[in-house]
Amino acid sequence: MKKRTIIVSFVVLLTLAGFIAFKTMNKEATALNDSFTKEFIAEEWVEDEFHLFESKTGQYRMLFPDQFQLISDPPEFYGKQGDSYEHWVGQISNDNSKGIAYSFKVTFKDEKVDLTENQLYSMLNNHAYNDQYETINSSNKTIYHGSSSLFFEGPKATIHNPNFNQANIFFGLISDEHSNKTVEIYYSLDCIEIERGCEINTQGEYEFALKLMKSVEFLDKQ
Repeated sequence: MKKRTIIVSFVVLLTLAGFIAFKTMNKEATALNDSFTKEFIAEEWVEDEFHLFESKTGQYRMLFPDQFQLISDPPEFYGKQGDSYEHWVGQISNDNSKGIAYSFKVTFKDEKVDLTENQLYSMLNNHAYNDQYETINSSNKTIYHGSSSLFFEGPKATIHNPNFNQANIFFGLISDEHSNKTVEIYYSLDCIEIERGCEINTQGEYEFALKLMKSVEFLDKQ
């Protein structure tokens, strides 16, 4: 498949997210200090700098980094439909960010039929450079993951090769091996103050995104 242009609506959402984070958050804002975020914390400090996040659907858990917080408003940042769908956005922006706004978007789905192939195609179509991705298999889940470089060229955003351009989008689809449950994670780094350098530790950020993806645990809802 050939290179495609990323969906602009997603880019606008992340840009808006970065702007709100930069204006409303500071280095003192952590997961446990924010009342909305704390509603989702099932266990504190399960790892250094990480808490255990539990979905309001009761269908999955994952690590949640302490320096981030959930955004409750507007509705684009958090939504839930019964126990089969949930999406949310976590953000951070502080004085030590080197001009970067950090944002990750998580979407959970429990479909009546297996739509993993369709979701993978959509993820690659919208976020991957030349459909590049890798796979991690285990007895419980499969993780499809990759990275890419997003640049604005005029009014459009285009995807470039992360091997030659600094990656700023890290994406993953986690599929449960025993059900039709999936979790999509998109981790974005937006340069909001270019005069501060906007340096990205690509390998470190990729490892951070993979840590979140690997931590996803699907639950058996009774």
